[in-house]
Amino acid sequence: MRRTNLLVRVILILAVVFSLILSFLIWTNNQRYERRTDTEAGTTTDSITSANQQNLSQVYLPTAVVNVDNKKNQTLVYNHKENLALEVRQVVQKWTFHSFRRSAVSYHELMNQSGTVQMIYADQMSLKLFGSVVKQERLKDVVNDIAFTRIIFSTSNNLDHVYFLDDISQKVWQSRISETRIATIRHLVTKADMNLAVSQEQLGERPQVFFKNEVTLRPYSYLINRRNENTYISALMSNDKNTNVESRESGGQTTYYGGSYHNQLTVDHRSDQLTFSNNSQTDVPNNLKSLLENSFTALTDIGNPLTDIRYYSVDQTNNMVAFRSFVEGFPIFQQSDFGSVKVKFSNTGSQTAFSSRILQVPVPAKANQVTLPATETVMNKLVAANYSRKSIQNLVIGYRWVTDTTDADIVDLMPTYYVKINNRWRDYQDWLQDQTGTEAQ
Repeated sequence: MRRTNLLVRVILILAVVFSLILSFLIWTNNQRYERRTDTEAGTTTDSITSANQQNLSQVYLPTAVVNVDNKKNQTLVYNHKENLALEVRQVVQKWTFHSFRRSAVSYHELMNQSGTVQMIYADQMSLKLFGSVVKQERLKDVVNDIAFTRIIFSTSNNLDHVYFLDDISQKVWQSRISETRIATIRHLVTKADMNLAVSQEQLGERPQVFFKNEVTLRPYSYLINRRNENTYISALMSNDKNTNVESRESGGQTTYYGGSYHNQLTVDHRSDQLTFSNNSQTDVPNNLKSLLENSFTALTDIGNPLTDIRYYSVDQTNNMVAFRSFVEGFPIFQQSDFGSVKVKFSNTGSQTAFSSRILQVPVPAKANQVTLPATETVMNKLVAANYSRKSIQNLVIGYRWVTDTTDADIVDLMPTYYVKINNRWRDYQDWLQDQTGTEAQ
């Protein structure tokens, strides 16, 4: 009996000890699991932040790179195998920026300076935002933000300054730099597979790139995807406080309402164009950086792919920013009535206009290569058609979005000149023929 009692006690003691050991292992494993979960959560947050930074960097990218040789000949350079503007900016990002101040060097002297590279934006860019994009604290933290449209720097080995120019005010700022790798940029420019002789002529309020000779470009065809409107309803109108969405039909349009009618999404089924109005957001950006950043937030909220989307224009008077799709370095027109995305802010709310038509998969183009005349030739034709040179605000090579006649799911992108007159973008041939044309404001 005594032996039995002793055996039972030993078994109970062992059971208690074993239980304590198991409890200890469970507790410590839980702690390790929680730490791992926190780390994973932190990694996810970091990756999201990184993705947003990458998208911001991609959208606010210069749209042209011009090389000026030692004889002052200017060439628009592009590489079909890699994004040259991105590659050059990535090299610039590795430079060390020091002092920043207003420059005594004249605007016109820099515009014609030999042995330089010019990185040109489609419209005014905020220096603070540029500093954030290239992760340069000296630029991001300047006391007074500036607007600039191009960056110019020498391609000589003794590069020690970079210049920021605003084409509209013709003001110039400079930053002292070190740790430059200018040989890398010279190599990138040299291996570009498209080199087009250009000049930069004053047109409207700023200089524009004029192609000195005929330009031969290939058309492109793409299979397009029309995203379902429910995708946008979910992205723009669904949140914790707003789960009920009402809808009303009117002609070929459907309007969705949510959040006590604060939010409104109108879908035009005939044109695949949508307009999202957020009437609860009544804060109007009070500077260029905020306007560009808030527009980017509105752009990303839509959820459309941003791979080929570029910042294209800003109207600070009306608090409006427009983005366009690009193909092989040139903007696409007539994807919609306004480009790719247009964002406008007012004290009654924000409004984002966009298209559900998205370029998806390239397919073989049916058309042959297209040869466009020199820019001055187009200008002369417009003047001969009774358009005054002063009335022409802008003139660029771009791609015309044309729905394929045999397949509505395929779009043909045809190279042509687009001209802006009276704040309207139209194909130059439409202006010459004085046809109504599709506006692309």
